[in-house]
Amino acid sequence: MGIRKGCRYSGCLAILGLATAGHGQSLPTTSVAPPSPPLATAPVTAGQAAGVPVPETTADSIKSPPRAASTIAAGSIVRPAPVTSPVRSVADDPRPAWDPKGILLGTMVVHPSLAIEALGKTNVRATEQDRKSDLAAVMTAAMTAETDWGRHALAAEGYYRRTQWVSLGKESRSEFGAVVQGRYDVSSVSNISAIGQYDRLTQAREDINAPDNARRPAQIDRLRGNLSYQMDNGLTLIDADVTVDRRVYRNTEAFNGGRIDQHGRDFTRYQGSLRLGYAVSGSASLIVAATLNRRDYDQLTNGISRNSHGGAVEAGLLFRPSSLLSAEIRAGYLFQNFKAAQLNDAHGLSATAQIVWNALPRTSFRLEASRRVSESSSTVVQSQITTSGTFGVDREILSNLIATAEASYERTNYIGIDRRATLYSVGLKGRYLMSRLTTVTFSLEHVRRTATLSTDRFSGQQARIGISFTI
Repeated sequence: MGIRKGCRYSGCLAILGLATAGHGQSLPTTSVAPPSPPLATAPVTAGQAAGVPVPETTADSIKSPPRAASTIAAGSIVRPAPVTSPVRSVADDPRPAWDPKGILLGTMVVHPSLAIEALGKTNVRATEQDRKSDLAAVMTAAMTAETDWGRHALAAEGYYRRTQWVSLGKESRSEFGAVVQGRYDVSSVSNISAIGQYDRLTQAREDINAPDNARRPAQIDRLRGNLSYQMDNGLTLIDADVTVDRRVYRNTEAFNGGRIDQHGRDFTRYQGSLRLGYAVSGSASLIVAATLNRRDYDQLTNGISRNSHGGAVEAGLLFRPSSLLSAEIRAGYLFQNFKAAQLNDAHGLSATAQIVWNALPRTSFRLEASRRVSESSSTVVQSQITTSGTFGVDREILSNLIATAEASYERTNYIGIDRRATLYSVGLKGRYLMSRLTTVTFSLEHVRRTATLSTDRFSGQQARIGISFTI
């Protein structure tokens, strides 16, 4: 049983996940490196697959409930449990009839893939003034190798992505990365897994912490390692992991021709997370989740250390009255304390909600919400409280045609300064599985951000259509 049986890279867009938020801050907003995914989950995010760079804002977020698809995929971290596993959306249903078979090499299954996409944006630089529209071609090539064992699993993946804009050549970029994953099955309901990952990523223009005077988008080297233990026997859930996340920001060019030194933003983050669950009845489980983190910066900023430590603890309920509905809702307390007395500490309410309701045949309604402390890597901002929510409707029109409508909201309040911003987005996307080898994707999105600072405001639209081939 492989780690990602039937990985469909829709540019392996099922490895990369078509469920993209499609916009800089619409991508996992609570974390650039979210809590470590199951081995069935791809090392590259949906937005990255579509050519949207990873957002910069990094939150030392509490462990979130896993997407249900990860718990039922072949070779996944844990087997589905009657109460402690959430219900999945129809968009996450396995579709073995459409999975690419791959190339069998001994006990390894290899999946080469190539995705080609056309992208259009009405506000490429995400600015209120001097709006520029343009078209781009995005090419993503990837290779995945995974074991086909009955127990345990190993997998490796490498990818290269090129985004080439027609008129705004300075916005063009290359991104690449590789990941190695392993899982040791301790028993039928528990395992230990490890992930090592490197990525060269581009900071989204839409990211509120991106340098606004950069002629070229800033790029980031990310090196990440994760070790986790997971156990789910249907009565008790234990999900623990430790993560080391290293970020190095590459210098970039300013509009005036000068150099923007980014190395003051380099840091290493250490984080440990724990999520515990206990089924108190046939339809409800008590859930407790906690995290601790430490962040060490390489350099002082204006002679001040920006190092900090923090954490969060939440408690709540996972309610699953039937196979059609699950709701996990938690609330608690968060904090982030800085080493320097000159910097303002952050603290307050922490919250998480994830609801999936398959109310109609082949139709799912989703709601995800959170409130997190997010320590910005911008040299002029200490930390920020981010409140976000996403509502989506997934519709399986045919067994090989899935459509999604989605709306999201994100409110950012900065600690210690009078700066606030609110991001709104609405979008429509679809995935058509033409065959085991071929997938067609499309998306439309409108995004708008209001803010106290004029340089933070922008609005724009983007459209994309692509085709991918996976063996």
